Amino acid sequence: MDFKSHPDKLLIDHLREVGDNAEALAPSHLKKAAYIAGSHHDIGKFTSFFQEHLNSGRKMRCSSHASISALYAFNTAKREGLDDLTSFLVMSAVKSHHGRLLGLKTMKNWLRGLMDGEDECLRMQYEQIRNNASDVKSLRFPPKLDMDLDNTVSNAWQTTMKLLQEFHNWRDYFNGALLFSCLIDADKHSASNNPFSTSISLPLERVMEFHDNLPNGNMKDLRDMLYYAVLNWKLEGRIAGIISPTGTGKTLAGILAAVKEGRRVIYSLPFISIVEQTYDIVDSIYPDQVLKFHHMAFPDPNSDENVSVEDILLLAESWDYPMIVTTFEGLLASFLSHRNRDIKRLHSLYGSVVILDEVQALPAEKWNIIKEALKEASETLDIKFILMSATVPKLLRPESGNIIDPLYGREPNRVRVNYRDKIVTPEELAKEVVDIWKGNESIMVELNTIASAERVADELLRSEIPIQFLSTHITPYDRRNRINKMKEMLRKGDPFVLVTTQVVEAGVDLDFSKVFRDLGPLDSVIQAAGRCNRNSRLAKGEAFIRRIRREDKPTDFSLIYGKFTEQVTLKIIKESFEEKDFRKMLDSYYEELEKIRDLEHQSIDVIDHVKSLDYDKLEFSLIKEEPKYAVLILQNNKAMENLNGLRSAMRTRGYERSAAVRKWRANVEEFTVKVWQKPELEYDERLDLYLANADIYDSIKGFTVKETEESLLW
Repeated sequence: MDFKSHPDKLLIDHLREVGDNAEALAPSHLKKAAYIAGSHHDIGKFTSFFQEHLNSGRKMRCSSHASISALYAFNTAKREGLDDLTSFLVMSAVKSHHGRLLGLKTMKNWLRGLMDGEDECLRMQYEQIRNNASDVKSLRFPPKLDMDLDNTVSNAWQTTMKLLQEFHNWRDYFNGALLFSCLIDADKHSASNNPFSTSISLPLERVMEFHDNLPNGNMKDLRDMLYYAVLNWKLEGRIAGIISPTGTGKTLAGILAAVKEGRRVIYSLPFISIVEQTYDIVDSIYPDQVLKFHHMAFPDPNSDENVSVEDILLLAESWDYPMIVTTFEGLLASFLSHRNRDIKRLHSLYGSVVILDEVQALPAEKWNIIKEALKEASETLDIKFILMSATVPKLLRPESGNIIDPLYGREPNRVRVNYRDKIVTPEELAKEVVDIWKGNESIMVELNTIASAERVADELLRSEIPIQFLSTHITPYDRRNRINKMKEMLRKGDPFVLVTTQVVEAGVDLDFSKVFRDLGPLDSVIQAAGRCNRNSRLAKGEAFIRRIRREDKPTDFSLIYGKFTEQVTLKIIKESFEEKDFRKMLDSYYEELEKIRDLEHQSIDVIDHVKSLDYDKLEFSLIKEEPKYAVLILQNNKAMENLNGLRSAMRTRGYERSAAVRKWRANVEEFTVKVWQKPELEYDERLDLYLANADIYDSIKGFTVKETEESLLW
């Protein structure tokens, strides 16, 4: 009988391929463990139970194979001299390879169940494997087919109990996650008959050519100063920083610094809007070598009809590209997650250069865990991190002191900020904008809540002022188009007022003569000011900071960011200050924030799970809370086409289903907004989507908010 792992693949060939590829992906200290995990992970398929399941497509009794395979892998690891922890990690990786990575406590409970006889299939599978799996003798580290099953379970239990009593560290944690990553990605590549990429080379000359062809402008001297400083900079240590004011070319400088290292490059940013913006730049430098990775992106097959949707998704989820542009969330999920699809790409970060741009946008309460994770990852995974910002919070600053700050003392002074400590309503702020509007320049007005933004927009429309509107209640499809339209309007000098929430912060390349902002965290205030006179077209731009409160509510600031952050900002902010004052004010702000919010002791629960090797208990996200209800706006034919495509994908079966659903789900996200209150709309339970026709989607404000809603969403 020919035993198969998949309909088109012999099982022994699959075991060899996964063993060899997992070993190739692993660093030197894990190569033996990775080979054993890879070459043993499907040994449980040498049974009639699994083969009947494979041939019939039906769920068969005793066809699950992970448990018996994990025990064989553990037995071989111990016989081949691997230590207790590594042997356990091999066992856990194999046991977990079809789902989430299981930690010490969960594996203990599983082994206890085996000892109590809860798995009635285990003995029958073992007897069949003893008789059927003679092919595995050709493996480099073959299993002992007639191992003492009861003794193996007992040894695995004793080892696990011993490890539960021991102290573990980040290195242990990352080794387990990395081993799992090598196994599951090698498994997916073998199952789909896809080879791994062989080159991660990114020619430095392409960056230099791109720089040399940039147009001249008022900021050229400062941008060149940063560029050439980074070109001559030697990146020493594992964590370094680039500090430079907004609009001075940090994106290109970061790419330059990373590419110089000759490694795979991961470029991470806080928001999808600037992931898209940065991807466009990087893709123009290195076409077809860059992956854009976030929940609304599905990689372009580059018009190659021979590349299947499944293969495209495999390459994307593995980060099997020379350069990846992603969100902070996507990056940190690779380090701090139990999910199979997140950890699968971890091996691609090994030996890479990782950029965190606009690092100040990371939530303050996460700074401590992020700093610790980056430090430990840099050592265990041989990663070089580059943190970039106009100012890096002290708690995140590289301890090595390897920071380049070439424009220090030469910073531009493009904007003056005026703060008035007086509570105003959205309508009163709108009146101030109307009074200052002359019709010959563009203005940005940024609010903390969608409800206030809508009220300001309504007042400006009543005054017949041309406006653009951005919030998360505008579909991503429209947000992208509006940002591109505004760039063109600004280029042509067509005046308008942008009313927006915080979606415009941190790196979106728009340049206004005047900016109004509802008071927010000082770093957000300064980000908003960075959209004022960004390209130094004027002698001095003006930013006006006000405090918004709607009737019978706390200030919008405290609703969104909390009273402690509001108190710190009020303590530091001045009535009048300029760009040259930003750095000193931000240093004081971050120092005060660290004290009042006790930031060094946040996220202790995450660190506890890491050091207990409780992989499957680990939950980490930068997003505090998301709106519960997703609304698909059927605003055009493309939105309807995506809905039908997703419904069709959900009806498919087999290997193609997962990739098809992911593709169409990403397309649907382009037309989806999320809200806090349950909408009174048609609900598709299978898709978990509410469906809204175009007639209830306002052409300016999008999916409008009821005033009874607190509007905690940007």
